[in-house]
Amino acid sequence: MNVGIVVEGPSDRATYPALMRRIRDDIGRPQARECGGRFKLKGAFPYFLKEFQRNPAWQIDVAFVIRDSDCKPPQRIEEDLRKALNDSRFDFPVEFFATKCDLETWLLADENAINEVSRQRGKNRQVEPVQFQFESEKAKKLFQTQLSKANLRPVPDVYKEIATCIDLDQTAERCPSFRAFVSRIRALTPLAR
Repeated sequence: MNVGIVVEGPSDRATYPALMRRIRDDIGRPQARECGGRFKLKGAFPYFLKEFQRNPAWQIDVAFVIRDSDCKPPQRIEEDLRKALNDSRFDFPVEFFATKCDLETWLLADENAINEVSRQRGKNRQVEPVQFQFESEKAKKLFQTQLSKANLRPVPDVYKEIATCIDLDQTAERCPSFRAFVSRIRALTPLAR
């Protein structure tokens, strides 16, 4: 299945395709585009969807527009994004998803993933589980603190490597929005061509 993804920034661009491919092994290499931040995403994502449609070589089956909710009601954000499409139509379905709070929440949910990436990168520094109310407060600073303890930098490649190591079940248990994300990815049906 061919997926187009429009996200806020570089860390999202590295992470979401890795997560999607872990959730479904029939997803090829997603076409991912970043908008330069959450404030630019709303105005920019229709352009990227048109780009996905213009290039028939990609044969996009479904497109995802993903944004952090910053701990606001995600349904309202998804609806605002949906409205921004106006009457635009595409040859593929467009899904909108607002991550509860921020992506870093999901990456904090399994400290073993951070430890594994530290080990793989030759740092061998370990972090303890965080005492944190998952999906009730922003996690970016806490995530960066955990990375620092593991002697890792908060760069897109590290985000992606952690995403490839997280325990999907543990993350879904701690983060209901991740569970919803997994359900939506698994429910996708490829277009008949």
